[in-house]
Amino acid sequence: VSASVSGRCSCRWRTRLAGSSAAALLLLVAFNLHVGSTDGWRGIPGAAPPLSAQQRLVLARRFAPQLRFNAYRADGPRIRQNTNEDYFPMGVARFLRQIVSGETDVVIQESQGAQPAVIQQRQFQTTPHFGHHALSGFPKRMVGDPPGEAPTYFHIYEDLDSRATLADGARSLTLLIEYWSFYPYDRADAKVLGLGHHGDHRGDWEHITVRILAQQAASGELGETALEWGAYYAHGGGVTLTADEMERAKDSSQPQHTDTHPVVYVAQGKHASYPEAGTMHGHEGIPLWLVNHVDVFWGNGVVVDTWKSDLFDLEDPAATPAEFASAEFQAISKSTPLADWTRFSGRWGSDYAGFRIPLLGRATIYSSPIGAPAKGNYGQLGKNLVSWQAFKAQDKNIHLSGTLPQVTPPPVPIRGQ
Repeated sequence: VSASVSGRCSCRWRTRLAGSSAAALLLLVAFNLHVGSTDGWRGIPGAAPPLSAQQRLVLARRFAPQLRFNAYRADGPRIRQNTNEDYFPMGVARFLRQIVSGETDVVIQESQGAQPAVIQQRQFQTTPHFGHHALSGFPKRMVGDPPGEAPTYFHIYEDLDSRATLADGARSLTLLIEYWSFYPYDRADAKVLGLGHHGDHRGDWEHITVRILAQQAASGELGETALEWGAYYAHGGGVTLTADEMERAKDSSQPQHTDTHPVVYVAQGKHASYPEAGTMHGHEGIPLWLVNHVDVFWGNGVVVDTWKSDLFDLEDPAATPAEFASAEFQAISKSTPLADWTRFSGRWGSDYAGFRIPLLGRATIYSSPIGAPAKGNYGQLGKNLVSWQAFKAQDKNIHLSGTLPQVTPPPVPIRGQ
């Protein structure tokens, strides 16, 4: 769910003369929140770095994150989010291939206790379509790719103010790498005024950002690199950690870069990113009696090393047209002809809720998000970052569990008959 009421927000208000209940406005404002969204942030857009496509890919793979998903805990709290992750990242090309075919893999039974979700290939009758405002016509509850098979999309840009050039022409570059994951479905359990299960929607884009230092010879050859810090996005804002504070995963296949991969604890269903395992109650700045959602991110379930799968450069879609400009994309985007899907500025889903507000009229909140390149924080960090240490000290609704043992075998969704 993504929303805001100003800037490049993930919800838009449309008013028509009408009226209904004042409670609708209260519900709308309460529901107008996102676990993991940072739309509307301001910042100075980064510059394209002086790197070749191969160099960008090497750096992206070197610092790609490890994603740790949730699993049910028998000794955990009795809440709906104490369950396995059922909805995983998916490559956009495979996603489009499925929805164009009219048959998609969907969750027909969500996880129950330690029992994994059950999935099945189902036919659907609607026609998918990239419209001017949204991608519509595909079903809810798509499971995504088998864990570990989805690609990660990256974007590298340079902080020019931090560049240092030596007398011999060598340079010290400060680079930021964004890692984006696409999920075809986002599952939520927000309670508004203690009622309902709100917030599910089709389409979900989540990311983290790392900042690195890279030495580059005058010839353009890359030298030493070092991780400086990372930014994790959740609950409408972001938190930063220095490299020393970040938990990092080891890659045994690359002994010279054994601890360059940030560990990301992924919230169950909502897919927000956290640097440590635990739970987060409520939404920042909103009382729990009004809106209560619990993020559970224990990281004790499926583990995905993103550097072992495909990595695609969002700034170089022409290099991999099969991923960014497939025949399926061309077939369902004829009304808005685009070179590739990175240029689509609409929403990756058509889910919304509408309310009639006294005196003002009808208000519409769109919960399906816009894509990564269209977001206001693409290529810029923004001003709303706070340190993780300060966030933990100030927010009493976060409870960290420490690293938990992994469930064996990991609770991967199983295919039903």
